[in-house]
Amino acid sequence: MRNARSFDPGEWTAWLREHADDDPSALALKYAGKKEVPLPYLLRQVKGRQVARHKLPSWYREEALLYPDTLILEQCSSEATALLKAGLASGKKVADLSGGLGVDTWAFAQKAREVLYCEPDAERCKAALHNFEVLGLKNVTVSCTDAETILQQGLPGDTDLIYLDPSRRNAGGKKVYRLEDLQPEVLRLKASLLQQAEEVLIKLSPMLDIREGLRQLPETRRVDVVAWKGECRELLFQLSKKTQQLHISCIEAESESTGFEFSPEEEAQLPLKIAEPSTWLYEAHAAVRKAGPWKSLCKKPGVSMLHPNTHLFTSHELLSDFPGRAFRIEKVLPFKKEKILDALQGHPAQLVFYNFPATAKKVQQELKIPSGEPRYLFFVTLEDGGPAVLLAVRR
Repeated sequence: MRNARSFDPGEWTAWLREHADDDPSALALKYAGKKEVPLPYLLRQVKGRQVARHKLPSWYREEALLYPDTLILEQCSSEATALLKAGLASGKKVADLSGGLGVDTWAFAQKAREVLYCEPDAERCKAALHNFEVLGLKNVTVSCTDAETILQQGLPGDTDLIYLDPSRRNAGGKKVYRLEDLQPEVLRLKASLLQQAEEVLIKLSPMLDIREGLRQLPETRRVDVVAWKGECRELLFQLSKKTQQLHISCIEAESESTGFEFSPEEEAQLPLKIAEPSTWLYEAHAAVRKAGPWKSLCKKPGVSMLHPNTHLFTSHELLSDFPGRAFRIEKVLPFKKEKILDALQGHPAQLVFYNFPATAKKVQQELKIPSGEPRYLFFVTLEDGGPAVLLAVRR
């Protein structure tokens, strides 16, 4: 069996095209025992290209790229979120200390003066060397080294930005997200990281509590909460030697939705405005919901929240710059089956739940409403503490 160094996906282009949409597990059974076929490598290519089709469209267009293993496909940044980070690297010398598949390195290299890719796994490094050549990158150096070793050896003195995307699986393969469970050990290395670069950018799991992250990383000067395709995908903690006010930015990648930035210090001091449903209803996008700047959103003129624990907003006049989706409220209904069905008049609707006493499953079983747009039913708790159903139409 050939090794990863000699495996050339170009020799198997026709085979890979033929099986582009096939289930890798079914392919494994079909070609089992056929020694003339380098099956493990081909299956990784099929899986890699299936992931890249949606997650990494620029990579998908390059048929000669190598995907050395499937685990890094899970953790690697999407192309959209990687390119967002690349803006931080403009004109800088960057050290990516958790190279992996190399997607972030590739994105940084399009803006940075020079990028160092570090990865302890030899097969991933071989794939990275091959891929960066295919992608036409001339300003990337590959080092088959782990983050801790290269920090001990010392990065070049003119390194501007260190990027770290620690593994979010423990030795047993279980997913983890707490800082103390990550590899490399962020908390142990952060002093060395800040000694060797002016700025440090750490990608963390969207499962992490932002306040806990800030408590453990008080050197943080900015947090970018990044959503993509309607889901919060990553938290980017920017650490700096410089003292400055902390800001949190909520970003929806590849979306026309307005972003939102706020100061946690100011958020803590603002009042929370609560009101009954008015003409317009707003649902914040995923990054905003993760960050939770409820009071700061109520700074917008005429905007109030429905209830302290119902994270939906209302206003009389339409806000075109609200960071999320807007709906026009048609009716405010009691939680009674006959009233809800009568208001729908047989039309389908999307059911959405915010701080509602009954479960979504129980409500759907009772109402049996077919799913469809443009009508939405929001099951909520209002200012007086009572349940209500808002029939609304997406703007």
